[in-house]
Amino acid sequence: MNHDGMQNGDGILELIRDRLNIDVADVDVDMIETGVLDSIALVTLITAIEEAHSCELPLDDFDIENFRSARRITQYLEASGVRRNGSAP
Repeated sequence: MNHDGMQNGDGILELIRDRLNIDVADVDVDMIETGVLDSIALVTLITAIEEAHSCELPLDDFDIENFRSARRITQYLEASGVRRNGSAP
């Protein structure tokens, strides 16, 4: 995953495609509203993100709004300090 992909959500789309076998058309598609992410898929995605980035996501204040689209997930990861290949500094 290149740095640009991490910034705009393409890397998350790639992860969803590879790990969940789901093809999401665009980084701004609301995956909750469209039913792409149900509770099981969401847990699988969170686990995949943690494995891909060698980190543990801070879910103390979990907000489903952060997982509505690939772009929002990317913004959440960046705000949480998750780097492309590891956790916060």
